[in-house]
This record gives sequence, C-alpha cells and structure tokens, in this order.
Amino acid sequence: MRCLTVIVLYMLLASFTSLSAQGAPGEESENKSEFSIVGKNEGHKYEDFRFQMGESLQIKATGELVKKVETEWGKTMLLTLYFDGERIADLKSPPQQVEAGKELLLNFALVRNAENDANRQAWDRLFKKKHEYRMTIQPSLAIGNDLPLVVQSSQPFQFYVASDLAIWLTIGVGLVILLTSYWYLVRKTKMLCDADTNYYSLGKSQMAFWGLLVVLSFSGVWILTGTMERIPPQTLILLGISGATGLSAIVIGNSKNAEIQTQLIELRQEKQKLQGQKANAPSAFSQASKDRLAAIKPEIAKLSKKLEVGQSKGFWRDICDNGNGASFHRLQVVIWTMVLGVVFVQTVAQVMSMPEFSETLLTLLGISNATYLGFKIPEKL
Repeated sequence: MRCLTVIVLYMLLASFTSLSAQGAPGEESENKSEFSIVGKNEGHKYEDFRFQMGESLQIKATGELVKKVETEWGKTMLLTLYFDGERIADLKSPPQQVEAGKELLLNFALVRNAENDANRQAWDRLFKKKHEYRMTIQPSLAIGNDLPLVVQSSQPFQFYVASDLAIWLTIGVGLVILLTSYWYLVRKTKMLCDADTNYYSLGKSQMAFWGLLVVLSFSGVWILTGTMERIPPQTLILLGISGATGLSAIVIGNSKNAEIQTQLIELRQEKQKLQGQKANAPSAFSQASKDRLAAIKPEIAKLSKKLEVGQSKGFWRDICDNGNGASFHRLQVVIWTMVLGVVFVQTVAQVMSMPEFSETLLTLLGISNATYLGFKIPEKL
C-alpha cells in the first residue's frame, strides 16, 4: 500500500511539472515569433488567401518580431516585401498595433509602379518565372537590411493580375482588332500605298504595324491592370525606326519623281528647240539633229510612263518586290518585323507590360531598315 501511494504521488508530480513547462493553453502561440498572412474575410477559406494586383496584403507580426519591427520602423522605416525572392513593395504606412507588445499588422499595397524601374523589372522577373496567370507564391519579409524571413500562410498564397478568362479574352480581342484593322488598311484604303506609284509601301506598312501593335498593347495592359503602363525607351526607339523608315522611303520616292520630272522638262525643251531649228532652217538641219529628235520621243514616252499611276500586284508582292522581283533586303525587313512582333505580343501577354528589347536587337532592326533604304535608291520607280 505504501509503495502504491508513492507511485501515485510521483505520477501527479510529473504531470504538474509537465503542465508547468508547457504553460497555459495558447501561451506558446502567443509567444511564437513569426510573420503570417492575414486572410481576407474570416481567413479560413482557400479563396481568402488569393490576392489580386491593386489589393492590400496584410501581414501579422508576433512575438519578438513585434519589438524588432517597431525598432526598425522608428530608425529606418525599412520593411520590404518579397515574392519568390523578388522585391515587390516597401511598407508605406506605419504598423498597426493590435495588442500592445504582442501583435502588429503590416499593410503592403500590391501595386506595380510603372515609373519605378526597380519595381517594374521585379514584377517582370516574377511573371517570367511563372507559367500561369494565377500564381502560387512564397512571400517573405525583410526587416531593415536583414535577410528576408518566410511569411507563413495557413493556405497556399496565390496572386493574380486578372482572371484567366479576362486575360485570354483581352489578348484574343486585341489580336482580332490588330488583324482586322491591318486588313482594312490594306484592302479598303490607300493609306499604305505610295501616292505616285499606287504600290504598297514597305516603310508605311511597317510603321502602321508597329503603331497599331503598341496602341493595342498599351490599351490591353490598361484594361487588365487599371494602370497606365509606361512605354519604355526601347519601344519608342522601335517606333522611331519604323517611322523614320517610312518617312525616308517617301522622301526617296519623291526624289525619284522630282528627278524624272526634271529630265522630262529638259527633254521637252530640247525637243522643242530641235523642232524649231528644223522648221526655221530645214536645209541646215543636220542628220545628227534628226537622229537626236527621233531618239527623244521614246525617251519622253518611257519617262512619262514611269510617272503614271500603276496597278498594285498585291500587298505581299509589292512590299517584297524591288521592281525586278522579290529582293532579299526587303524580305529581311519583313521577316524581322514579323519575328519581333510575335516576341512583342508574347512578352506583353506574359508580363503585362511593354517589352524592353536589347540594344543589339534594335541595332539589328535599324541595320535591316537602313539596308532596305540604301537599296531602295537605285530601285526602279
């Protein structure tokens, strides 16, 4: 009996010691130091942890992190949110104290700043890593210059710019508008034709293509994100190259017309002079003058025919033909324009912003266009 009593007392003492070590229920969670995402609404459903661009993400700090965050905010106000290692946002508003010394709420605006190069490029890199529009992301938070700490979430944290349906619908409608508008310009108007020859101009066609593509891309991003996307310098250079090519092609064509008109005026004056000499002194009119007068007539007819408005051979043939059939320098411009157009559309669809082409690629396009203009000078009118 005495032995049994000792055993019971020992078990009671062990239980009391264990309870004392564990503390009161909930004490461990209250003292736990962590960052955690506060879900929308009640924060229990899967959808409560799905956030869209433009919304505010609320993160709760507990335990020792509360004091650390308050100290850092008082000194540097530097609290940085990361998505999969990409710096997305800095805390702008002061932390909200929920329970003195125990909990803080941090509100981060999930906004893409198109005018901030670092922020815009971070979003671009993040989107390029993902292969879906609704992304599962691991957020982390850095206090000051310390390494980021993982932000816990009771449900998988997801982020999206817009719904998949809205994105695909916008892309599809944009491509339909692009193709329809370009088809209308080609088939129903003469806007892409040279006024003097009635042939489709490669320079004007390229300029119209890039102009429509940039306008539709800008509009599509604005519709999906609700923000005015910054047009990067590379895109402006691209528009400048196509615009300069179109303008230079018109100048070269007008210069050729002016030269032919000058030649016609000179030939007609020479013809009129020879005809006057023949009428005034037929006996003194030499055989060489007769031969020259006979040769002037077909020359005038040939030059006059060049100034006549011709008949287009078709859009693709006109822009690739230099007067003697398809030419490589024209075909090169067409191919590069189409390739870069596909890359442009793909990039906008993937990262929801205008692409920033490399200087090498822009130089290559510039060289192709300059080569086209150089070879255009001796082309037949």
